[in-house]
Amino acid sequence: MAQSSKLWPVFLGLAGVLDCGMGLYHSVLPWHMGWRQGLGGVPDSIVWALFALNFSWSLLVFLAGCLVIHAAMLGPGAGAFARRTVFTVGLFWAIHGTYTWLNPLPLPGSLVWLRYVLGLFPAVIVAFHWLPLAAHRGKAARESSLEGKVSAGA
Repeated sequence: MAQSSKLWPVFLGLAGVLDCGMGLYHSVLPWHMGWRQGLGGVPDSIVWALFALNFSWSLLVFLAGCLVIHAAMLGPGAGAFARRTVFTVGLFWAIHGTYTWLNPLPLPGSLVWLRYVLGLFPAVIVAFHWLPLAAHRGKAARESSLEGKVSAGA
């Protein structure tokens, strides 16, 4: 089995599980972090918008993770739509990671260590999304080059 064939299900499976896990965790994050207690005096429409945006973000990340898991199960021969979907989800994490690196979450002194985890997560998940794509692309280019040499020699 070629290296790109091994990378594809493992890395994309991990990426999809991490996507889904982040989406599921974000769906309970407001209650876990006690957001409502810190929103006293904030207009109801702003509170609603905050919870609605978090819900929508959570759902989108979870569903994107499900698509990535599906692409992992299809294998490296997945069609262009699956590869572009995986690339786009990785691009989302790259952009999200850039934003969170430039605008880190304010944390109390006791949780400063979490800043490193939150900074590293996007880089790791982008690698899990994009490395299988790069490996498959490299393999496809080598095979195409080999086919061209074979047909030229015939």
